[in-house]
Amino acid sequence: MLTPNLKGFEAALAAGAREVAVFAAASELFSERNINCSIDESITRFEPVFEAALREGVRVRGYVSCVVGCPYEGAIAPAQVAKVAQRLSDLGAYEISLGDTIGVGTPESVLRMLDAAAACVPIERLAGHFHDTYGMALANVYAAYRHGVRVFDSSVSGLGGCPYAKGASGNVATEDVVYLLHGLGAETGIDLEQLADTSAWISHWLERLPGSRVTRALHAKRSAEHSQG
Repeated sequence: MLTPNLKGFEAALAAGAREVAVFAAASELFSERNINCSIDESITRFEPVFEAALREGVRVRGYVSCVVGCPYEGAIAPAQVAKVAQRLSDLGAYEISLGDTIGVGTPESVLRMLDAAAACVPIERLAGHFHDTYGMALANVYAAYRHGVRVFDSSVSGLGGCPYAKGASGNVATEDVVYLLHGLGAETGIDLEQLADTSAWISHWLERLPGSRVTRALHAKRSAEHSQG
């Protein structure tokens, strides 16, 4: 549950949340447009959240937006990402999700960013969050996985987006990530067929095509098998 300030944390706690999230950005302009404050101001707002979470035994996950590029500033220096990630880690975030919010990253730029971040925060406490605007999200997941990242944010059928990142698509489709990870021999505990069915179901109700190539392929295969049978 997103808790941008102490009031948000208190509401989350009252609702029974045992884990909350705080969102910072690696871009000053994005921070100002998204939450109307500088990066430093945003992290200052988080301090009482972390203090209260520690008292209440609630885990806090940190997010860093625009880790490769920003719609307002362009390319983001890896050192800036590392700086923000370390500050969140120092406050007590158990994990830092690094988000390519506008989906401009490539494996090379993602690896440069991860090298910088991992020099400040252990790689096992870093997560990947890749949007698929330029069709590179899955390649970036693969690069990050090979680099040692083992946690990835995703969304069924690639749903999502950000109103402050014009032109950006949703997050990488969960089905595509699961297919990749299974191909790499990773244990996810996820039934891909059922996941694809869920993706098709929600896409139907949203009156859109599934945003996952894996879902489209599995359903096309199933339809072909039914027609032959």
